[in-house]
Amino acid sequence: MELWLNAVGEYGLTTVIAFYLLHRMEKKLDILIHTVQSKSESLASINSAPPVLEDDEDYYQSLQ
Repeated sequence: MELWLNAVGEYGLTTVIAFYLLHRMEKKLDILIHTVQSKSESLASINSAPPVLEDDEDYYQSLQ
């Protein structure tokens, strides 16, 4: 507790609060970055399916 009071006296209450909140958010941001990267990799593997050829499109339209 004394460490926090010294930090508040030296840097100011708002600076200490901002540092504390940023420190807590760092773990959550790391998780978010990891999740976004893994989702983009899974979407890339889905989008790497072979494209539909024009002849195939005509075939599928004739079935409708």
